[in-house]
Amino acid sequence: MSTHDNDVAVDFTVRVPAGVRFVGRTVNGSVEAAHLASDVEANTVNGAIRISTSGFAQAGTVNGSITASLGRANWSDALEFRTVNGGITLDLPADLSAEVNAKTVNGDIVTDFPLMVTGRLGPRSLHGTIGSGGRRLDLDTVNGSIRLRKST
Repeated sequence: MSTHDNDVAVDFTVRVPAGVRFVGRTVNGSVEAAHLASDVEANTVNGAIRISTSGFAQAGTVNGSITASLGRANWSDALEFRTVNGGITLDLPADLSAEVNAKTVNGDIVTDFPLMVTGRLGPRSLHGTIGSGGRRLDLDTVNGSIRLRKST
């Protein structure tokens, strides 16, 4: 007679009213925040993060990729997107102004935005200014690429 562990998966669906900040955290599983009209913070350990919001967002995971589409670019504190094993892809408003710090160990950094380099520029590390700068955008991964795309 053998004993089998029963894996139990639980999915939560949360409806968030417009303007109400959403914070989603889990350990083993992905976080998806779609079509929100508020600011978003998402964190997990083992899972991907996918965000689309008319506000702004930040996210962190260890084993998973981060894909986020932000509708606003007027945050006041630094926004951070961090993972270890996965890429980071951000769709940002075309009028973005930010100080960007991006670093990867095994991957590339690609940006659609004109970037004035204010520090080191390499295929895997950059510090630079988009637009008039001001607000901070920190992007960090070990195994994955970083992509900054202009929203259409």
